[in-house]
Amino acid sequence: MVLDNYRTLLLDNGYQPLSVLGWQRALLLDLSERVDVVEYYDDVEVHSPSRTFALPAVVRLRQYLRRVPRVLPYSRRNVLVRDEGTCQYCGRQPSWGKLTVDHVMPRSRGGGSSWENVVTACGPCNSVKGDMTPEEAGMPLLREPIRPGLFRQGRLAVRIQDIPEEWRLYLAG
Repeated sequence: MVLDNYRTLLLDNGYQPLSVLGWQRALLLDLSERVDVVEYYDDVEVHSPSRTFALPAVVRLRQYLRRVPRVLPYSRRNVLVRDEGTCQYCGRQPSWGKLTVDHVMPRSRGGGSSWENVVTACGPCNSVKGDMTPEEAGMPLLREPIRPGLFRQGRLAVRIQDIPEEWRLYLAG
């Protein structure tokens, strides 16, 4: 059995999702009594020379964790998420692999890579716009590029098909 595919959902003491851990880290937190195991994976165990351990699927921190709001970092992926995978010029939604990021004020004219100057664009629109501003190209933006608000740490970037059944109750809503 390959255990590398198993992950553990970490909840705060109020049962809100915080992050995803490797099962090894979750097991160490359990053994050091820093978390309570809420759910185990069915019929999955790890063995040491002297003991057998059930594999934790969901764990909850025992102590209150003061969360400090974090700003979502600028990245290509986060720009695609902000723009919901939609070309900001034509409104098409091709697969994420076919989307590009476009600088509203071209880099050749001093435009930088920032939340306020980059939008999601499909390949054809990006090629047509080229080294022009949207006004010069006659391609108005569907939405102005803005810096997203605070990033909630409880939001997890996990594809829906990759969510184990044991996590679903804690990620609902």
